[in-house]
Amino acid sequence: MRSALLLGLLAAIGCAGRPTPSTPPRPTSVLLVTVDTLRADRVGSYGDASARTPAMDALASRGVRFEHAYTPAPVTLPAHTSILTGLAPPAHGVRGNGAFALGPGTPTLAEALRARGLATGAFIGGFPLARRFGLARGFDTYDDAMGKSSGVSYEFAERRGDAVAESARAWLGVHPGRVFVWVHLFDPHAPYDPPPAFRGPDPYRGEIAAADSALGAVMAAWDARPEPSLVILTADHGEAFGEHGEESHSLFVYDSTLHVPLLVRGPGWTPGTRVSPNVGLADIAATILDAVGPGGPALPGRSLRRFVDGAPAEPLYAETLAPRLDFGWSDLRAWREGRYKYVRAPRPELYDLGSDPSESRDVAAAHPDVVARMREGLDRALGSWGEAESRRAPDPEAAERLRSLGYVQGPSAQGSGADPKDMIDVALLIARAAGPFRDHAAAAAAYRPIAMRDPANPLVNLRLADALLRAGRAEEAVPYYRKVIAGQPRTADAFVGLASAHAERGRLDQARAVLVEALAVDPASGQVHYNLAEIARVKGDAETARREYTAALEDPITRDRAQARLQALP
Repeated sequence: MRSALLLGLLAAIGCAGRPTPSTPPRPTSVLLVTVDTLRADRVGSYGDASARTPAMDALASRGVRFEHAYTPAPVTLPAHTSILTGLAPPAHGVRGNGAFALGPGTPTLAEALRARGLATGAFIGGFPLARRFGLARGFDTYDDAMGKSSGVSYEFAERRGDAVAESARAWLGVHPGRVFVWVHLFDPHAPYDPPPAFRGPDPYRGEIAAADSALGAVMAAWDARPEPSLVILTADHGEAFGEHGEESHSLFVYDSTLHVPLLVRGPGWTPGTRVSPNVGLADIAATILDAVGPGGPALPGRSLRRFVDGAPAEPLYAETLAPRLDFGWSDLRAWREGRYKYVRAPRPELYDLGSDPSESRDVAAAHPDVVARMREGLDRALGSWGEAESRRAPDPEAAERLRSLGYVQGPSAQGSGADPKDMIDVALLIARAAGPFRDHAAAAAAYRPIAMRDPANPLVNLRLADALLRAGRAEEAVPYYRKVIAGQPRTADAFVGLASAHAERGRLDQARAVLVEALAVDPASGQVHYNLAEIARVKGDAETARREYTAALEDPITRDRAQARLQALP
């Protein structure tokens, strides 16, 4: 007994003599950088020998690199909404660009950090994240001022990374205390047009190099601050270059557009660590709040640190609703669990990622038991989240800006429900028929064969009808507008076009009836109210014209025209 006591005493003395591991200090500030459209395999630290990404590589060497990080949606706004709320797209309801906005009842990371005493600033490089789409809530400064960029048809579609970095650096210069800064670098997004200093044989890599240079400028200002901080870099989605027949992103849920870089640097994140389990971007918000500590509201998700500490991978969800919203085809949902990835589609797909990381062999037929298990897991997750759709009022100006960046922004009507993988040739034809055209007749000639190939496609029918109407062939446009309307569209565009076609042929009563139908779809449409006013004015009904012009004043698109007409009424 005496020996045992002596040994215990000696052990206690020995423990007292050794230093205990110290708890790392909590970061007082947080920097979140999202690089739009950045594939993980185009970053040097992820194995690309041709990459020019020294700032990203330095961040990786000084922090933790997550080898297998995946976005929940290959679309800019839904992915960023998940990053900033901790929710999957079916839960936060932002399912696409332009037609959606985060609702006021969903807490955001910026709100949670501001409640903890941090000043908050966001510096945005691309229009899909403009303040009108709901992510500005909680930011003291939300700088989304965008200037003209060469190669982009709309004046305010994007701004270069160096301009974003300059704005962020200026803000940091006058905010020396605790801050949360979100920097969004849009450069790698199509169209690829890198600045002269970054041009080379691969313009996409050149755009990434330009974004990396902007990151370097931000990091120089950030690292000059003395306090401990947390830095996280990721991307909203990747980019496809012919994999599975896809060009760009949003059509499919393959890993060419889902796999993104994820780097974390800060107190307690051991430099040079590589983490191999699959992780999702929706955990970034919880990771930041866990690092900063209590003092404000929590958000869904759990800290990514659990994977650094050895936790196994967990199932991951991904979706794209773009095929349905834009083309009337089927949406796609993906469920990743263990070595398998299941894609819910009209013809379901299953991939064994352990032996086939490029997803080149669909093994669904060979493993019906795995398909059933994965389908059940996906259904359970969707059942827990629901199917929220946080839509915003139709916005023609926003649609035009997004079209300039390659987003379709179709009429969201019913269509064929086809499997997107069966329609890849049509998707490529649509992408290549974006113009510019020498005249409207040429546009109609481009879309007519696509409409023959996919006659239920609402976007193609609407574009063809608009081209025919503007080419002076109103009667030919009528059946195409009617096809779109029959599909129960969520915007008034087809109604306005059909009414215009009737009006050009002198059928004012028919035009008015169509516009009245349109009000059931979009009661706030200034274009509908303005056109109703025009018909009333022509028919000599000044009272109705005045009422409809007044309603059109509420829409910034028609405000000036309506005001001029009101002033001219007797």
